Amino acid sequence: MEVFKIHDLTYYYPRKEDPALKDINLDIEEGEFILLLGRSGSGKSTLGRVFNKIVPNFYGGKIKGDLKGTDEVGMVFQDPEKQLVMDKVERELAFGLENIGVPYPTMRKRVMEALSFLNIYDIKDKKTYELSGGQKQKVALGATISMGHKFLVLDEPTSQLDPVSAEEILHILKRLNEELGYTIILIEQRIDRCFHLADRILFMENASLVFDGNREEFVLWSNEKNKNFLPAVSEYFVKKGYESTPFTVKEGRKKLKKLFDENNLPKKEIHINDNKKEDIIIAKNIDFIYENGKHALKKIDLNVHKGEVLGILGENGGGKSTLLKNISGLLKPTKGKLYVEGVVGYLSQNPNDYLFNDSVYEELKYTLDNKDIKDYEVIDKTLKDLDIYKYKDKNPRDLSGGERQRVAIASIIVMEPDILILDEPTRGLDKDLKEKLGGIILDLKKKGKTIILVTHDVEFTSKFCDRACLIFDGSIAQIGSKYEVMNSGIYYSTQINKLFSGYVDNILTLDDALEYADIELQARN
Repeated sequence: MEVFKIHDLTYYYPRKEDPALKDINLDIEEGEFILLLGRSGSGKSTLGRVFNKIVPNFYGGKIKGDLKGTDEVGMVFQDPEKQLVMDKVERELAFGLENIGVPYPTMRKRVMEALSFLNIYDIKDKKTYELSGGQKQKVALGATISMGHKFLVLDEPTSQLDPVSAEEILHILKRLNEELGYTIILIEQRIDRCFHLADRILFMENASLVFDGNREEFVLWSNEKNKNFLPAVSEYFVKKGYESTPFTVKEGRKKLKKLFDENNLPKKEIHINDNKKEDIIIAKNIDFIYENGKHALKKIDLNVHKGEVLGILGENGGGKSTLLKNISGLLKPTKGKLYVEGVVGYLSQNPNDYLFNDSVYEELKYTLDNKDIKDYEVIDKTLKDLDIYKYKDKNPRDLSGGERQRVAIASIIVMEPDILILDEPTRGLDKDLKEKLGGIILDLKKKGKTIILVTHDVEFTSKFCDRACLIFDGSIAQIGSKYEVMNSGIYYSTQINKLFSGYVDNILTLDDALEYADIELQARN
């Protein structure tokens, strides 16, 4: 049964000359799981907002075309904190029901069922501001489910979550779709772990819907059009020329059994430079305790080498951002010693904290003026590198989430600090933009700069970092080369590594896999 129909839809935000959506035609069937893809700024979030009418009812602007929907649509946004309004979890789930006058017995049943289904009953009495990122996202989802909406739109719900919490959210969406028949539209950039869930793929480009089909069709189309939007497992087999393409690690490993001789596989040799390097950051026995008593860092010993890229991963609320703030000087250790040499540039998780000028160009110029740097030519180069030069005269607050993220990154990179600290820099970025950001990071490394990333993006870490550090509950669990830390992991490992694990070690990226396969082919010939 059709639950939503869009016919010839074009939409303009207020005071905008270019359409945010252009000639959209789309039918949604009940029970579909749809993955909505596209580059940053392509119109994905705007289309998502159409389904629950906040475009145009809340944002205003000009709209033409026909919209017909048979269901109330619930929406879960990228940042759960913007959706949480009550102080306690149980009250948050009941808030919407109270506003529409649902009788108390029905309200209580819906809230309790949602708490139980999402496995968050144990936190029902907790303060919402005390929750981890994953818990907040679950609560935002629970508040939407308790309203009775069986059509859900989710705008990058895993972008701020660690791999464990992200998997939990995706598993919940799968259960809602398969067990309860919910219609799901998922907007995502981290496609490796959700591509296989989708019945249907939509792809947007320049405000238009340019692809609408199933996964198999999308794999062929994306490869043919060079869109760079395939999960790594599928992309490996596509690039190797196989007609049938697996979507999951399980399917891919079945194919590998036919491709490789299990008893005669050469190990991939990884040459790690063990030469003694100069330490630019030294932390010894660092503790940090917040005023509320939370013990965020516990006996941290960390040496960061000059000219390296260090990736820091771990659970939400585990202390990663607190460590960055100590290194950058925003916080001071409660206990222990910390040595930092050189100028530090720090980018926090929220790009909006950095955007207060009237144009993108002025944002970067403000940074240079503050540092008394007069070489303004670097502004244009940085904007071009991050593919935001076309927005140089625009107000950054008018840009999409991914575009604002790039402006914030540019505002720090432009001054070329000795130590660059980035907290979740890939959030909201598509694969092409991640490649460009990675290229900038490697260029800075060649100049002798030191880069520290806190990220949940294991694929980005595996490709662009030299070393990786895992932090849990305020303590370092492991630190070493990315191959030492990320090989054969459960969550903190790449899909490609899981594909090859047990067949050949030390394969982290698609490039690793393609290089290994080429070597193997040559050996057999």
